[in-house]
Amino acid sequence: MLLGFSAPAMGQAVNATLLGTVMDASGAAVAEARVTATEMKTGLSRSTTTNDSGNYAFADLPPGQYEVATEKQGFKKAVRSAVDVVVNTDTRVNLTLEPGAITESVVVNAETPILQTDRADVGAKIESRQVVDLPLGNNRNFQNLLNLVPGATRAHRVHSEFFNAQDSLSTEVNGQARLFNNLQIEGVDDNERTGLLQIYIPPAEAIQTVDVGTSNYTAEFGRAGGAVTNVILKSGTNDYHGAAYEFNRISALAAKPFFQTLAKAPTTYNYYGGNVGGPILRNKLFFFGDFLRIDDSRGKFDILAVPRDDFRSGNLGAGGTTIYDPYQTTDATHATLALDASGKPIPVAPANRTPFPNNTIPASRFSPLALKILALVPHTNVTNPGLSNNYQQNTRFLKNTTAFDTKFDFNRKDNDRFAFRFSRAVQSLNDQPIFGLAGGPKGGGFQGTGEQHVQSGALNHTHVFSPSLIVETRVGVSHYRNIAHNSDFGSKASDALGITGVNLDAFTSGLTGIDIQNGFSSPMVGYSASLPWDRGETNINAVTNWTKIHRNHTFKWGVDVRRLRDDLVQAQTFSPRGVFRFGTSTTALVTSNTTSATSRGNNFAAFLIDAPTEVGRDVSVISGSWRETELFSYGQDKWQPTSKLTLDLGLRWELYLPPSPQHSGGYSNYDPPTNTLVLAGIGGNPLNLGRDTSYHYFGPRFGLAYRFTEQFVLRGGFGISFEPFPNNQYAWNYPVRQANGTNQVTAGALPIWPSGQIASMGFGFPSPAPAALPSNGVISGVCQVPPVPGVACIGLNSQYNVVDKNFQQPYVESWNLALERALPKNFVLDVAYVGNHGVDIPMDYDLNAAVAASVGATCPQRPLCALFGRTAATDFLFKPTSSNYHALQTRFNHRTGGGLLLTTSYTFAKALAYRSDVGDGGGNDGGSPSFYLNFQRNYMVVSNNRKHTFVQSVVYDLPFGKGKPLLHSGWANWVAGGWQVSTVMTVMSGRPLDFSASGTALNAPGTRQTPNQVGSFRVLGGIGPAPNGAWFDTSAFTAINTPQMAGNMSRFMFAGPRYFNLDAAMFKRFPIRERIGLEIRAEAFSITNTPHFDQPNGNASDAVGFGHITGTIGGADGNRTMELGAKLTF
Repeated sequence: MLLGFSAPAMGQAVNATLLGTVMDASGAAVAEARVTATEMKTGLSRSTTTNDSGNYAFADLPPGQYEVATEKQGFKKAVRSAVDVVVNTDTRVNLTLEPGAITESVVVNAETPILQTDRADVGAKIESRQVVDLPLGNNRNFQNLLNLVPGATRAHRVHSEFFNAQDSLSTEVNGQARLFNNLQIEGVDDNERTGLLQIYIPPAEAIQTVDVGTSNYTAEFGRAGGAVTNVILKSGTNDYHGAAYEFNRISALAAKPFFQTLAKAPTTYNYYGGNVGGPILRNKLFFFGDFLRIDDSRGKFDILAVPRDDFRSGNLGAGGTTIYDPYQTTDATHATLALDASGKPIPVAPANRTPFPNNTIPASRFSPLALKILALVPHTNVTNPGLSNNYQQNTRFLKNTTAFDTKFDFNRKDNDRFAFRFSRAVQSLNDQPIFGLAGGPKGGGFQGTGEQHVQSGALNHTHVFSPSLIVETRVGVSHYRNIAHNSDFGSKASDALGITGVNLDAFTSGLTGIDIQNGFSSPMVGYSASLPWDRGETNINAVTNWTKIHRNHTFKWGVDVRRLRDDLVQAQTFSPRGVFRFGTSTTALVTSNTTSATSRGNNFAAFLIDAPTEVGRDVSVISGSWRETELFSYGQDKWQPTSKLTLDLGLRWELYLPPSPQHSGGYSNYDPPTNTLVLAGIGGNPLNLGRDTSYHYFGPRFGLAYRFTEQFVLRGGFGISFEPFPNNQYAWNYPVRQANGTNQVTAGALPIWPSGQIASMGFGFPSPAPAALPSNGVISGVCQVPPVPGVACIGLNSQYNVVDKNFQQPYVESWNLALERALPKNFVLDVAYVGNHGVDIPMDYDLNAAVAASVGATCPQRPLCALFGRTAATDFLFKPTSSNYHALQTRFNHRTGGGLLLTTSYTFAKALAYRSDVGDGGGNDGGSPSFYLNFQRNYMVVSNNRKHTFVQSVVYDLPFGKGKPLLHSGWANWVAGGWQVSTVMTVMSGRPLDFSASGTALNAPGTRQTPNQVGSFRVLGGIGPAPNGAWFDTSAFTAINTPQMAGNMSRFMFAGPRYFNLDAAMFKRFPIRERIGLEIRAEAFSITNTPHFDQPNGNASDAVGFGHITGTIGGADGNRTMELGAKLTF
């Protein structure tokens, strides 16, 4: 079987349908003929009789290879052998009875069907041969092959090494964000809700089929607006079979990344394991098991921006802006006053400051703590270092994975079948920090140790009451727990450095973060604010499906119940260790209307003299949690009104009960009209925040398949699919998460703590003072300045979420029309128009964004600021929006025959949406508007849209050796025989460029500024940072300095660098004994060593970096890597 076989999205999660028509030699239908389907490797057998139209159907058959036989008195028995029945397909086998004695038989070997003649859905099947024979990068993850599916983006890695310990890959399909994908293991929910990842990823050698559907017109399953991926594992049979294998990758066989000048980072990667399956009781009880171990000792290369020696000495002239002294003023009457611990005023003079002579800070003004921190940061190590990309370093990343699967199939009787599976995986990680235990900016501070434990299990039972009535019941559980720590977890590094009040317990252990903003890699020292964490999710899934066959109708109905649990202990704002952020304004000249020009020199000056712009520390009070129940039901009818036409008619109903926290107080919802926070489960407030329950989520499904001939099929359909609530932060507002923090009350001033003391590294942190929860469940008082410790209050500069109590689930209307034609020599061509329309697509909407541009103060233009003085974002979850997708999707494939397995797909597509950041390694799955002043401007091409996508895979048996045309005997056969080659080639046009500019002149918080386009867009092709040339002509764009003026461009426009990648493998199979063989193979990823360049810098206000390409796409550098492998099979 091969990918490209037109397949349904979600018709039968673990089983399949075998159907057909029995005719006599004249072509007339034969009624009451007995038809028997027997699985050739397990002996499972089912029988039925044809109806008046000569039609028969076997619903809910386990996938396998079948012999189909039919007989009737007065006719010879007709037998079709070796019929491949693949999961979630309708396999048609038409049989012809010839006159004769019933004791005579006419046996025909089946040919693999190459057309989908009885289903309207669009999708693909990735079979075991493709998974094991095609070159697989990224931990031999089957998800790499999702690129082969028309309409899919490049599979890419998202999230940190710790969060995504299983190395799940993501893809966006048919213009929708990954939120709209559905991931399953043998029909069991395998969706990781928080990060939209796959919880458990089976070893490639354990996979029988990957069923991918991209347009779903059967009603059995939902969440099908994007792709539905269902992985089926291998099963035992009446013969013992198995394999042992190892794959090895070392840095000696790899090319250096394009931008790396250091020696290659050493890498040793070993992927090894085995599997075995066979009978416990022949024809009754079977087993299959596999084991996998991955030892990944990976070198990682990073390019960072660290302070140059002139900056370290206090000479900041290279920054190009004036550095002002926050403690010196020319006019004390304009000084903004802060108070020290004794209550005395200290002039910080943002309006009339005195510049440092020659933009140089004398050493006598350096903070002793700043000097200690600089001692932890290495010096630049590149030739002629600039201010950016001036430090390169190799580090080590260590990860060990241990995983196994066990699967048992029990045919108690031919009409009673059980299947049980249990899978487990454990990952342990150590990402070594780039500055030793001081951490540093590698990976945004995600450096440390972590563990993840995954369990996934399912029990399936199929009972055949009669040939026309079948029930399938399935229960499954998927669970993971993920723990991550900063590398210095358990230490008192902050105390040792001299920053007091930090290391109070294990959760607050380690080094405080130092973040020098605007041009320096972040954090300069310390770790990500997200570390440490302890998170876990559990999906409990129970399904029952009933099938009733009546004449030419196959009725199906069922119920699916899901219980979701999500628990998290984590701080994400400042980190439990705290952070000191150094911005520009404390060393700038700040008046009531303007701020002087600033650069990274101003930031670094603020650090040297210990004058932060923001200081904070998270205080974890209540662990975040999520509890939700979902209930789905459906009914559908597959009707064959004529011998050529098949119709799918269905209706699906979905119920999403509002989520609730595990404990009272676990949610907090901001109420904009009253400027209050409402606590769930306290003071009579409902635990689910009073969110409405909607009962009207009905999704009709319609599909048709019309067979002009057995070689030419027309398919089409329409369906509506609802999607789950998309946000993992939900109502985790204050005080679910609390922080002791302070920032500037007045622009340019220094932040002060509640005690009145100026916030600085030298002072450290005051004792944390968690707020008590009010008994009436409502927080209503505005926080004082400085705030009163321990008193719950509304922070005017604290970001809050607003949960929409009338939230409507998003849904996607999908449709397609396709023509599929079988061509000579086993080729097949499929041409389809695919479209969809997203409705109520969720978008975070800031209720406090400016409704108009301003000159001077913006508060009057910000709705909640004008009412209550709120200056922070207030995200409404969610504003409903829409999207549209239209595509030509074509496939040209060749099934197995003549030693060639070929799949080719080409997609010509355009996706438009208000929520434009949708992934592909260059965006995220968030959906905040770019433009609030003119909301319609947000409707644009999505960030991952590639106008042209061409992907081709080839597995080819070279024509040498025994049974082949050339070199088929003797030593020539031994040397040249048995060789195969395989390739995967991807060619894509560029993603839309992301344009921006400084919004200072526009002065409309929330709205993104774009440049003005003043000339024609022209690609120049330059690669690398200045002084190298820009990739495009930057003179065609200008930043805007006119007050209140918006740029004339949209955000995503034109196309960035094209993408080309060719992976290849060559392997040979040696027969050792009759049932034992050895395979050796070599694989090369990006064999042409073609870099995969990231987008050029689109910030028109960045005079140095605008238009320059300085990196490659995350996780896809394009440097060639090679892998060697061997496999013993029996």
